[in-house]
Amino acid sequence: MERIRPTLTYLVVASASALGLWAALSLPRHRPTPLPIEKPQPVVVQAPQPVQRPQVDVVFVLDTTGSMSSLISGAKKKIWEIARFIAQGQPAPELRIGLVAYRDVGDEYVTKFFDLTDDMDGVYQNLSSFSAGGGGDTPEHVAKALHDAVYRSSWSPGKNTLKMVYLVGDAPPHSDYQDGFNHRTIANEARSRGIRINTVRCGLDEETRVAFTDIASLSSGDFSSIDQSGGMQDIKTPFDEELARLNRALTETAIPYGDAERRSAIRRKAEHSLMAPAEAQAARAGWFGLAKTRGRAAAVSEGDLLDDVANNKVRMDAVAPSALPEPLQGLSADERTRYIEDKRKARDEVLSKINGLANQRDEYIKKNLSPSKGSLDGKVRESVKKQAADIGLLY
Repeated sequence: MERIRPTLTYLVVASASALGLWAALSLPRHRPTPLPIEKPQPVVVQAPQPVQRPQVDVVFVLDTTGSMSSLISGAKKKIWEIARFIAQGQPAPELRIGLVAYRDVGDEYVTKFFDLTDDMDGVYQNLSSFSAGGGGDTPEHVAKALHDAVYRSSWSPGKNTLKMVYLVGDAPPHSDYQDGFNHRTIANEARSRGIRINTVRCGLDEETRVAFTDIASLSSGDFSSIDQSGGMQDIKTPFDEELARLNRALTETAIPYGDAERRSAIRRKAEHSLMAPAEAQAARAGWFGLAKTRGRAAAVSEGDLLDDVANNKVRMDAVAPSALPEPLQGLSADERTRYIEDKRKARDEVLSKINGLANQRDEYIKKNLSPSKGSLDGKVRESVKKQAADIGLLY
């Protein structure tokens, strides 16, 4: 009997172990809940928002009666310099210029109106058509000219726009016409539309000073006086002749397109600009050189195929052969491509040279020939600097 005990004990223990294992295997098994696997989230890259450039709209309202001959002549020489100065603001603004010429009832015309445009060759062409004449009595129809500038111009909308009128003349408004045009009413309306009327009296007429000061004050603009001639000095530099040559070379790279009438009009505007004095041509070249640094490699202000294709205004394959200049119409597609590429290379080379010389010319003018503060172009610079700060545009 003593020998049996260990065996029984072993059997009991073994049975208990077996029962425990069976129970363990019979119970439901609990596994740890797996952690969720995080899927990688796609990286969203925000496309850069296009920077909205400030807009500068300027309408020059010029007295073109007989006594204004010298000022008109000076304005023709300075318009490219003025445009280039305004375009040098930071951040780089878009610029449009409009023109209103005025005389008086009984003259050849009362007003001539040219709407705001970024076509600077067109602006120069229109300004060049102005001449001095008429103006028998002293007062002129200033109110009609201001009405055209304020009400007819296609002013840019939005708060990021500087809207300016420059009224330039040597005579007060007619206040005796019963035609519904009132310069004080128009000045008040200009202010409500965010348009400043800056008045520039030429000469020393006291009635003109009183009226022009009133117009400027009512529209939140500035009043100033300059010499009867306009005070604009001929600015000649050692760089003008070479820049004028480059200006002509640049224009030769233009490819006007459209119907025959449009191509002809584009060529006429460009050729008219090439007839300007060397210093004005130098300023024109500098204008287009500046445009190149701002992303627009242009040779003419409007209707250039190279510029419009580069800026996605038109697709090359969408331009019919008949809309191209005559030398391109008979070429094959491959020949046209090579021709256009040659023009593009030539233009880039010319613009690079222009920018180098234009910068040297600017430095020369700053050191030796800064515009007189008593000149029309000097007054424009002063008021632009002052008023542009309201839209964050700095000079």
